[in-house]
Amino acid sequence: MKRIAIHIALTLLCSLFLPDTLWGESPKSHVKKGEAYYELSRFDEAVTEFDLAIAANGNYQKAYYSRGKAFFEQKKYSEAILDYTRAIELKKDCARAFYHRGRVYAALKRYRDAIDDYDRAIAIRQAYGKAWYARGLSKQEINDTTGATEDMKRASELGNEKALEWLAGE
Repeated sequence: MKRIAIHIALTLLCSLFLPDTLWGESPKSHVKKGEAYYELSRFDEAVTEFDLAIAANGNYQKAYYSRGKAFFEQKKYSEAILDYTRAIELKKDCARAFYHRGRVYAALKRYRDAIDDYDRAIAIRQAYGKAWYARGLSKQEINDTTGATEDMKRASELGNEKALEWLAGE
């Protein structure tokens, strides 16, 4: 954990103090800076960097995906949905984008939409424990107790600790 914090701090320092010609202002460098800000919970700065990456390359899938995550943390759910949708358009097999868009739908209490996205994430990556767990929670919200329990069992088999806790509470 300490190594990650040091890496983030160094990345930010380099981005702030090295001249553009040394650091490079490619879309990839903006995404790296944005991710560093994101890890520090500085979501406004993260969004600014992702905006710059998208301005430089409107088809940079990772920038949309990453900006969607920052928007989610800011509770800007409409913007997050738009970014995850664009990320999916650019990379149809991005399980993480489907999973995260599902999280947005769940936050909006649109559980059936969330389940649809978790279904897609799981179809792409069967061993996606977080998606199984999240789908189980959404199924619970729509009173599909059997489906929720089945998903939690699968999530726990995949090592999801929260699913184990959920099952222990049942």
